[in-house]
Amino acid sequence: MHTRSVRHIAGVLAVTVASGLLFTVSALNERKNPAATSDLSTLVRNRQEQVKSLENEVSALDAQIQSFSSPSPQSGDEDVFTARSTQTVTGPGVQITLSDAPPGQIPEGATPNDLVIHQQDIEDTMNALWNGGAEAMTVQGVRITSRTVIRCIGNVILVDGTSFSPPYVIQAIGDPATLRATVTANPRMVNYQAYVTKYGLGWDMQTKDSLSFAPATTPLTVNYATVEEPNG
Repeated sequence: MHTRSVRHIAGVLAVTVASGLLFTVSALNERKNPAATSDLSTLVRNRQEQVKSLENEVSALDAQIQSFSSPSPQSGDEDVFTARSTQTVTGPGVQITLSDAPPGQIPEGATPNDLVIHQQDIEDTMNALWNGGAEAMTVQGVRITSRTVIRCIGNVILVDGTSFSPPYVIQAIGDPATLRATVTANPRMVNYQAYVTKYGLGWDMQTKDSLSFAPATTPLTVNYATVEEPNG
């Protein structure tokens, strides 16, 4: 179960239990001491306000958790994004470069794994850029489509089957100010920046006045296997 679902269910259960307890206490006290009904009504109102406050807190937390999720491209449905991938796109944007920490002694508290760029780091950067309204993107010069596959093999990455070594360059076309602000505020990128500071992972983000991406060369259609009918 996703963290968002667990937290939301827990919050709803807390509110439900609190509400049920209030009504039970109210009924019992009214039977035992009718004269205390007025004070009890005040107590119930106070508790109802607390329940309402808890409901608002649950809603706020749920909205916050949803904002941390990393969606795929924000360009509308997949057909629109796929169609755009077949066209040349030009415009301003940003360029982000990720690189391994400098070779040498491993810092105290670190492991070799902490000092290299992983597939997840690249995907987190891409998702942050999509969140910022990127219209088109490349990784190592390869145009990203709805069918792009990025995989980590040892100390290199594969982008649609082509291997690349660090540094890894990600370019995105869109409003530079919005892209930069969204990337900077993204929780996953904030975590990456902690590793930049602590262990020396490479990070560089530049504004580009003009970027131009050629159409994707990766096939955008799916071919299905067929069974040949026997001759005769």
